[in-house]
Amino acid sequence: MGNLTEESEFGRVIYCNEFNHNKNQNHVRNLFIPKFSKKDFVIFNQNIRGLNSNNLDELSVSLCVNPPHIICFTEHHLGINEIYTIILLANYILGGKFCKNTFKNGGVCIFTHESIQSSNINLSEFCKEKELDMCAVKLHLPSHETCIITIYRSASGNFKYFKDNLEKILSMIYSNTIKIIICGDININYLINATYKQSLDSLLTSYGLCSTVRFPTRIQMDSHSTIDNIFINTFTFSNFSFYPIINGLSDYNAESIILHNIL
Repeated sequence: MGNLTEESEFGRVIYCNEFNHNKNQNHVRNLFIPKFSKKDFVIFNQNIRGLNSNNLDELSVSLCVNPPHIICFTEHHLGINEIYTIILLANYILGGKFCKNTFKNGGVCIFTHESIQSSNINLSEFCKEKELDMCAVKLHLPSHETCIITIYRSASGNFKYFKDNLEKILSMIYSNTIKIIICGDININYLINATYKQSLDSLLTSYGLCSTVRFPTRIQMDSHSTIDNIFINTFTFSNFSFYPIINGLSDYNAESIILHNIL
């Protein structure tokens, strides 16, 4: 089966290889990020539901063919010592992280490819377990500087805390010279036009950001939802493609976005 491509007002959704986005056919695995050119910039995002050496090894095998520039994980479930001693990803640098302390689950991290010049942005003062797990890196790309923010918000978290502090962070980072991209699991279903989605969209739109994921990211026997997302400025990054990746490493599918011709 060849690639199935759907054109949208935002970009291209490409269902690769034998991937069928019908929720009843989630058993088919699509492991690989499609080929991209040297001028393209690639971000991989997944709620991993527990990062360990075993699933990281399997992920490394699938990513070695077409390695992304940025890897964002949510719910890595690791403490601060574990993330430095257990998680080693060849050719990548741990650019940013937030680790669990009080609760069992949660945590976010960003790995940057060694070919990309980056620096950490310290957002720890805004973080609060369950309400807002967050980390960020600034990328010094040839054409411009880009800030990648990775977020995890628990479904039981306080939405007001999440939104208010996200607004503070965006206000702090935003400028005409820095592009912002947000990745993560926000536990707001973008398949449903509900109050939380409308409220978040209102905030993000004021900074030129909008959702790009148009397929379910969590598929269960009796439901499917899009609670993981990647938000970009579609005027700045007008030429892009995004892909669902079913790698079986979590009960969440991964997403990959390719921003064309920015390197």
